[in-house]
Amino acid sequence: MSTRQKKTRIVTLAVAAVCLMAAVAFAEVPTTTGAISKVTVYRGQALVTRTIEVGLPRGTSELIVSDLPAGIVPESLYAQTSDNVKVLSVRYRENAVREDTREEVKQLDEQIEVLQNQIRHADRNHKHGGNLWAEYKGLWKLAVDGSKVDLNRGVLQSEQIVSLAQYLEDKWNQLHQNALEIEDHIAELKKELELLNRKRSELDAGNSRTEREAILFVSKTDNKKTAIELSYLVNGAGWQQQYNLRANPDKSSVLIEYNAVVNQTSGEDWNSVALSLSTAEPTMVAEPPVLEPMLVGLSRLDRGQQVEQQRAFMDVENVKRQQRARRANVVMGFSGNAALNKLAIDNQQFLINADVRQVQAFQEKLAEIARNEGISVTYELPGRLSLPSRSDQQLVTIASFPVKAEFTLVATPLLTDYVYLQAELFNEAGPILLPGEASMFRNGEFVGKGRLPQVTTGEKFTAGFGIDSQVQVAHELEEKKTRTQGGNRIDTYHYRIALSNYKADTAKLQLLDRLPHSDSDSIKIELGKTEPALSKDIEYLRTGRKKGILRWDLHLKPKSTDENATIVKYTYTMEYDRNMQIQPRRSGQ
Repeated sequence: MSTRQKKTRIVTLAVAAVCLMAAVAFAEVPTTTGAISKVTVYRGQALVTRTIEVGLPRGTSELIVSDLPAGIVPESLYAQTSDNVKVLSVRYRENAVREDTREEVKQLDEQIEVLQNQIRHADRNHKHGGNLWAEYKGLWKLAVDGSKVDLNRGVLQSEQIVSLAQYLEDKWNQLHQNALEIEDHIAELKKELELLNRKRSELDAGNSRTEREAILFVSKTDNKKTAIELSYLVNGAGWQQQYNLRANPDKSSVLIEYNAVVNQTSGEDWNSVALSLSTAEPTMVAEPPVLEPMLVGLSRLDRGQQVEQQRAFMDVENVKRQQRARRANVVMGFSGNAALNKLAIDNQQFLINADVRQVQAFQEKLAEIARNEGISVTYELPGRLSLPSRSDQQLVTIASFPVKAEFTLVATPLLTDYVYLQAELFNEAGPILLPGEASMFRNGEFVGKGRLPQVTTGEKFTAGFGIDSQVQVAHELEEKKTRTQGGNRIDTYHYRIALSNYKADTAKLQLLDRLPHSDSDSIKIELGKTEPALSKDIEYLRTGRKKGILRWDLHLKPKSTDENATIVKYTYTMEYDRNMQIQPRRSGQ
């Protein structure tokens, strides 16, 4: 063997050895799905954590985590490990595959294929029945024609014609019945197929031909078993708070059932996970936004246009949109910086051109929206829960706890003849309650829908529990007198309110009425005598009383109806220019 041949052989063996080592190394890269252990659901996204326990050798190695969901946000991938392991990098990749490898998808595909074959076979049977009838049709024509000719000269005798006609009629009825049954069967099969295709689409989400994987490069200092937590954000997940309030007036308590309606279409099932619900904004952006200079100039003043722009700017829905836009652009990092600065410039322009009252009103709206929508709270749900990926909403319980309640009836005859049961509740030690819809129950019976405000721990709030038909109210103007004094007109009104209690127990009731209210010196309004006296509640006297609201805190005696009904009377006067008339003013006019 020549020297050149020896060198060529050595190079060939070296290349083969390298290729073999590479192939062995590639084949030995462990692949796992891990197990989903923790999920935090936000408003529109969820943070999913997979726990991976795998034996890796000392030194640097590679690990593949497969079967990532279709809704994953790739840039959100990160990993955390124990002290003996260091994650060098986490990389995301997608691989095109011939078919979806998930077991549940395979089972659905097999069921779909079986149904498609059944539909095809049933359709062929239906067509075959039609072909048979076409063959029998010629014989039917023969029987009909034979009945119209002289039987003495015909080949067929009358008995044969009758027998043939009867046979063909029986066959036609049988084929017709078979056709109806086959058509019904095909319709049922198509319904089943449509349902399976919908399920397949939900699992598929347009990504059945793609496998998603995370490649982790890790470094170990020992041979102990490795524990890694791989986390990532997914889209297609969210939750909304919902309440059931179950009142028990006899025990002065209300059971609050705090629930969450969860939407989970991320593309992966969450089985037996530690679930959290959060109102925080998930973000993978570490850098703060950059405040840019605000360049200003002058333009010609159009007062009408300016007023209209300011009114539109102060609209509550516009303020909410601005707040949501700010939060959305914050999580975008550098790419959202320009939009954030534009929003800030718009706000400053309004503050520069608006008057003090408008600025104060705008800031009050901002504060209220921030209170109701800007709070960040996380609920750790007890136990382990399972939420499959599907299109319909799923209900989970956040908390269920009793609270102390002080019940009272509320009558507002100017607005309605109905009397309502209301309770003041004290959230002494429960979780923070976010604003949301509530179903209200009284003594186990559903009484209607309501809405809870935001309630922090240690805060009181009120809730309504429907109409109480055993208490009735009647409001009437007994007398109105008018006189003139100088250039003014003085109107005096006498009102009477009757309250009937059909209950066998004393009823605690809050009666609300009102006087006209004015902040102008051109109208003088004075309350006269009231029977009984108005409420002494400090908060009422500080707020509502100053704006003309009348409130009585009453105790209606049992069975006090008709002539025994509780009577409330009051009078008031209005004095104003006799050449003018009273005109209600809307808020903001």
